[in-house]
Amino acid sequence: MTDVIFKVSSVHSTPVITDGKPGTEGNGYGFEGGRVLKLNGAYHLFTTEMSGLPIWTRTKLAYWRSKDSVHWERVSTLMESSGNFDGTDTHACLWSPMPTYDAINERWVLTYVCYRSKPNTRESWYRNYDGRIAMAVSQVKGPEGMAGPYEETGFLMEPGADSASWEGLMGVNSFYPYLTDSGWYAWYGSSIEVNGLAKAPELSGPWHRVSLREPASRHTENPIVSRLEDGRFVAFFDGCGHHQKMGYMVSSDGITWSEPILLEANDHPNRWWGLTRTPLGLVSEGNGKYALPFTAYNRNFYDIPGIWSAESDSVFDGYFASVGWMELELEKG
Repeated sequence: MTDVIFKVSSVHSTPVITDGKPGTEGNGYGFEGGRVLKLNGAYHLFTTEMSGLPIWTRTKLAYWRSKDSVHWERVSTLMESSGNFDGTDTHACLWSPMPTYDAINERWVLTYVCYRSKPNTRESWYRNYDGRIAMAVSQVKGPEGMAGPYEETGFLMEPGADSASWEGLMGVNSFYPYLTDSGWYAWYGSSIEVNGLAKAPELSGPWHRVSLREPASRHTENPIVSRLEDGRFVAFFDGCGHHQKMGYMVSSDGITWSEPILLEANDHPNRWWGLTRTPLGLVSEGNGKYALPFTAYNRNFYDIPGIWSAESDSVFDGYFASVGWMELELEKG
C-alpha cells in the first residue's frame, strides 16, 4: 500500500463558481474537466461548460480568470461544440481543455477531447463516443498568449488499428501531456474508467501508445500530472462511479506509478457537494502547501436509477456541477 502524502487542510465552504454567478448565464449543467494554472500571481481556469441539451453533447470550452481564487471572471469562449446528435460530426462534443506551454515554439498548446454523439441504445453509450484528441495552438506568441485565440491544427491520438485491446467505445476520452526527464509522456484514458500511458518526442507528437497489453490504472479518469518541489510526480484523478472520490497516484519518474490513493474529503465539515467530479490540477502555493480546484455536483447523479440508459435528459433537472476549492498540505516524513 502506498503511503498517503497529502492531507486536506481546508475546504472553501461554498463553490467559487456556481449557478447564478456572473458568467454562468447560458450554462445549463455546470462545469467538468480542464485545468487551473497560476501565472504571474493570477489563477487561470480552462474548463468545459455543459451549456445545454443534449446534456454532455452541447458544450463550450471556456477560459476564466481570478486574482484571488474566490472571485472569478469569465474571459471568453475558446471553442464551442456543434451539438450534432446523429453521429456524423467528430466535434459534436468538446471536453477537457488542457493548456501546456511549448517552450521550444514559445506557444501555448491546448489539447482537448472531441467526440461524436448520438442517442444511446439499451446496450451502448453513444452520448460521447469515438473520442479523439485534438491540438490547438495559440495565435499569440509567448506566455501572454495563454488566452488565445487558439487554432486547431489536427489530431494527436485517435481510435484505430493501433488502439490497445482495453480501449472501449468512447475511444480516447482523456489526455494529459507532461514532460519527464525521459521526454514527453501522457496519461490517456478510455471507457470504462481505465488509463494508459503514451509517449512522444515532442508535445506535437507523434504520440505512440505504451500501455498496449493492459491499462496502467483502473477506476480512474482524467489524470492530471504535476511535479512537486522534491521532484516527484503526482497525478490527481476523478474516481468516478467506483470510488466516487477524487484521488492521486505518485511516481518518482513519471513513468512507473503507484496504486491509486483516495483523497478523504467527503467527511469534511465544509462539504457542500453531493458528488465530486474532476480535479483541476494541483496548484503550488509554496512551502509545501497546494490548492486543489475541482468540479462537483450539488447532488449525486449515481442515485438516479438507470442513469446511463435514461431516455430523457429531464432526469438531470436540478443538477449543476460547480467549481470548488480546497487546500492540501504535504504530510511530513
